[in-house]
Amino acid sequence: MSMPLKFQFQFAGVDFSRPSSPHRKWLRIALMTFAALIACVTYWFYLHHLTHGAHPVARVVPPAPSAITTPAKVAPTAPAAPATVAVKVVAATSAAGEVVKAAKPHIIAVGNVLVEAVENVATAAKAKMTPTAAPVATVPVVETVPLTVPKVVSIKPAVPRPMRVRTDEERLTMAGATAMANVIELADRYPDSYGFEAGDFLSNAKLGVAVPVYTIDESSRAGYQSGQAIKPLLKPVPQWVFPVMMGDRICCMVEVQKTGRDYVPGKGSKSLAMAWNKITEKWPAEAGFHPLLVVNPAVPGYYFTVPELPAQNITDVSEMFYLHPDTSPAEVILASWR
Repeated sequence: MSMPLKFQFQFAGVDFSRPSSPHRKWLRIALMTFAALIACVTYWFYLHHLTHGAHPVARVVPPAPSAITTPAKVAPTAPAAPATVAVKVVAATSAAGEVVKAAKPHIIAVGNVLVEAVENVATAAKAKMTPTAAPVATVPVVETVPLTVPKVVSIKPAVPRPMRVRTDEERLTMAGATAMANVIELADRYPDSYGFEAGDFLSNAKLGVAVPVYTIDESSRAGYQSGQAIKPLLKPVPQWVFPVMMGDRICCMVEVQKTGRDYVPGKGSKSLAMAWNKITEKWPAEAGFHPLLVVNPAVPGYYFTVPELPAQNITDVSEMFYLHPDTSPAEVILASWR
């Protein structure tokens, strides 16, 4: 025998239409669990009331298993037994209904109280999770900045380095070195054109001592008399030649001219170096000879003179390329310059 039981729980103040949140989810689960627990307790109370109640309700004694399986053993002499059992069942059913009706308001009241308690706990937990920040009074902070006094640095005026004033001789040598460097650069491609041989290392080339160049002015040439000494008539010109040496051999001669205040490097000449080698070989300084280079500004090329010779002479350097070179009389050359 079964009886459907309905338990209606009215949750006052709970709005389930709002969006679900983790707190309300757990609240629902707790309520459902609590409702199931109340249902079980109520059902147990109901059974206990039926079996051990104080009301004079007739107990229903179920028949023995043997009576169910063997109906033949039921005593036929008890015709009032079925009516008594029916009366007892009806009485028990009505008593159970009254118990349920009597317990229903109490159960609903207990459920309402529990719902309110759980909702209050959830509200308190939510308020605890989101504490309201107390207003903090802002206190102005005064920062003390130390006063820094700029350090005065005394700057000494830069003392200009004294410019080195080079002498004319130094400037002349520097111009000769520049002229030699230009010749070495060309000789790297054309060594024979500048008097270098196959076994020469251009890095071993050195600059020799400058050879001054002289001339005889026009008035001296016009008044020259045969046998007159040539050396007193020679005037230096702003022109020099530097021998480029490879050991004791002169490979070429480089020119330097003075233009205004500047010393200008010039070109190199292999032919002049060859002629000068023969001149110094034939009239060496060890024998007391000091050949000098002479030029005529109006005539290209170089001349030389050996003042120590008895006969005064002025000779074109090209004469040294002949088979038997010799000097030329000074009056003849000077006459040709007029």
